[in-house]
Amino acid sequence: MGRRFNILRGSGVRFALLHTVVFVISVAAVGVTAEALVTRALKLQAGQRVEGEAAELLDEFRQYGSDAFRKLIDAQTASGESRLHYALLGRDGQRVAGEHLVARAAASVPAAGASTLAEIRLTGSDRFLLNLRSLTDGTTLVVADDLGSVDDVEDVVANAFTIVLGISVLLGLVAGFLLTKGVLWRVEAVTRTAEAIIAGDMTRRIEPTGAGDEFDRLATSLNAMLDRIMQLMDSLQQVSNDIAHDLRTPLSRLRQNLERTRIHPATTQDYAVAVERAIDEADGLLATFSALLRISQVEAGNQRVTFRPVDLTEVVTTLFEAYAPDVEEGGRILTCAVAPGIVIDGDRELLAQLLANLIENALAHTPLGTEIRVSLLRPGRAERGPAIEVADDGPGIPAAERDKVLRRFYRLERSRTTPGNGLGLSLVAAIAKLHGAALRLSDPEPGLRVTIAFPWRLHVEATTGQTAPLGSSGTSVSGSSLDPAMMHHT
Repeated sequence: MGRRFNILRGSGVRFALLHTVVFVISVAAVGVTAEALVTRALKLQAGQRVEGEAAELLDEFRQYGSDAFRKLIDAQTASGESRLHYALLGRDGQRVAGEHLVARAAASVPAAGASTLAEIRLTGSDRFLLNLRSLTDGTTLVVADDLGSVDDVEDVVANAFTIVLGISVLLGLVAGFLLTKGVLWRVEAVTRTAEAIIAGDMTRRIEPTGAGDEFDRLATSLNAMLDRIMQLMDSLQQVSNDIAHDLRTPLSRLRQNLERTRIHPATTQDYAVAVERAIDEADGLLATFSALLRISQVEAGNQRVTFRPVDLTEVVTTLFEAYAPDVEEGGRILTCAVAPGIVIDGDRELLAQLLANLIENALAHTPLGTEIRVSLLRPGRAERGPAIEVADDGPGIPAAERDKVLRRFYRLERSRTTPGNGLGLSLVAAIAKLHGAALRLSDPEPGLRVTIAFPWRLHVEATTGQTAPLGSSGTSVSGSSLDPAMMHHT
């Protein structure tokens, strides 16, 4: 009993009943309108008929006179060939010729002018449409049409629409329940998927029907949202595992250093060295957590609201000028080719961080004498916006490892002996994603090329002109030594 009550209270039943009510009201409105239009058309035809007949008889009166006209009216009445009815009234309103019933109906019509059209109901079944014409001899010609046929048509139409209304109720209920069942089936599929996910099956997805309707679009959006949640959960799990794995080593070194100093007390200078080592390890841990926090803040996307027009040409130029002296002292070569007037919507601080991380990554993983090329390319002719490229002729990254190096804490085997925490390229990827840019790692043969291609929608303006080399650090290298493909508008 309770289940039946719940079914009756369900939204599907209410929707089906509402559909039926709307459907029945629509059919009833059509029926009433159709009946009114049919009745009006029949009455209009009857009016035209009696008026036309009265006009013809009036011509007969003018041609033959009063006596002959009376005989004509009696003859018309006696013949019964016409569906119309006739009467001739004297000056006192009494019948002179024609039918008594028509004369009685005309007697109830108020006095009017030369021609009068009136509808008179004598009894429940007798209803006439009268046309009264005043004649020159003082008599009144009455031509009538029995509206009983109109009543019969009204009854037929009303009965037909009563039957149609009953059928429409049944069809409305059936159609409403079928339609509701189809809709609720789709909703139930979403509900079952959500319940399975709540129960722990994160791989469940809503199966689209292929109809391309709103439910399929909803299913696609919800599946994309679930995929994104899974990616975030996997990323969180990976970060947790990586933190536990990669931070264990510096924490172990820190503890061993302090334990060794505690067990083997030495001079004040030994204590100072131990404290200095502990501080270095702590600074490295703090730097790692700061980088993780920075990546999380960027991936949250909150900084998108602070986007402003950024002169990318000025950012690249400033970073090049800042790094050039240190690169030269480190025994490497840094060159730069920048297209003028490139302005995009973005966060200037993050864009500077992106380029700085790319340059430092190249410095950290390339041998002495390596050439590092920084380029800012103009927008392409299609929908490609401006792009930043940082390339070197060092050992590069194997193709199988290029996607992995963008993960947090991931480091190539040969790089594990170098300083760093494996978060530099992860932050670059997060900043590029925040700006809607495509990040691509490729092999310029030899070395590594990192390309950050910004979307056209973020491109504000770009003045005409060729990409111009700013200069180089190191020896025997100038702007002309850059890759020709980076020096021209593509």
